[in-house]
Amino acid sequence: MTDKNYKINFNELVLHDIGSVVELVDSIIAFSYHKGASDIHIDPYPEGVVIRFRIDGVLVYTDTLRSEMHEEMIARIKVISGLRTDIHFVPQDGRFRFDQGFCDCDIRVSIIPTHYGENAVLRILRNENDSMSLVKLGFSEHDIDRINISLSHHQGMILVTGPTGSGKTSTLYSLINSLSSLNKSIITLEDPIEYAIHGVRQIQIQSKHGITFANGLRSIVRQDPDIIMVGEIRDTETAQIATNISLTGHLLLSTLHTNSALGAIPRLIDMKIDPYLIASTLSIIIAQRLVRKICQECKGIGCLTCGTIGYKGRTVIAETLFIDDELRKYIMSHISMTEIGRYVKSKGMITMYEDGMEKVEKGITSREEVLRVVHD
Repeated sequence: MTDKNYKINFNELVLHDIGSVVELVDSIIAFSYHKGASDIHIDPYPEGVVIRFRIDGVLVYTDTLRSEMHEEMIARIKVISGLRTDIHFVPQDGRFRFDQGFCDCDIRVSIIPTHYGENAVLRILRNENDSMSLVKLGFSEHDIDRINISLSHHQGMILVTGPTGSGKTSTLYSLINSLSSLNKSIITLEDPIEYAIHGVRQIQIQSKHGITFANGLRSIVRQDPDIIMVGEIRDTETAQIATNISLTGHLLLSTLHTNSALGAIPRLIDMKIDPYLIASTLSIIIAQRLVRKICQECKGIGCLTCGTIGYKGRTVIAETLFIDDELRKYIMSHISMTEIGRYVKSKGMITMYEDGMEKVEKGITSREEVLRVVHD
């Protein structure tokens, strides 16, 4: 890497001095990658183009560029993403490959019109899925043991729950990686496909062509799969089809938007799934959040390694609700969630908060971080 490239990639102050918009966009992406960002926000304002990076789940201000750079930057991003450069008043989504030396990744692009012009958000998809594992993600031995028992079953449903940005997709990919084998037929339905998984047939949801989660599930069954991954159960129709598939000799993995593992049960009931079917198909529910890890160089004080923030990287805090025979009876009997909560605690379930506090005691994260993500 030349000295010129080094200055462009690692010193944001140099961004103002770059003459070529191609070099400018490349430099912003490379710099964000080096910083460990997951997203780049390019926001137009009257005073200039504000560049922000999402690092460890938190938006961090990076720089403000001249307003006249905005249209050129958006045009460049559209060109490399395969988007229409002559359309400015409707949202557009695209994707491109970025490979420059140390920076090798896929970029997912979302452009949307705002009051001051088109806003762009670039999601950085790092090629690290092959190394994903529950241990590396931060799951405890207690939870990993429970998850592995459920993965050993030939049928049933495994759900990962949590809000947007809680790492559910990474967990699903790690589960699929651990299941991938020449002896198993694995098919996924995703919106969008974030990483290519070797040996797995991945299908992109395309609603305008009739490929929805519900329709895709119906077609997948005729492909003789052993394991099915559905990116998200969003509606009643998908929930019903997924539940029925889980009863017919398939292992199905998916995500659901609930705040806790226990909350997935009433959510499925709200989606018109009969309690008997819920009890018969559910194997385990994993609820999770991502917390920032204390920088091990400065122990949270702030240093050059963590950019004076005190945190570097993120880890999972989670809870697992293992569905045993007694719990199945409770679900079918319409017993209150409070009673079910008491039962699962008596059977050794460790809550997300408790898992977080264990990581606080080990010096992995801080109490403030756990409270921020569990109680925000």
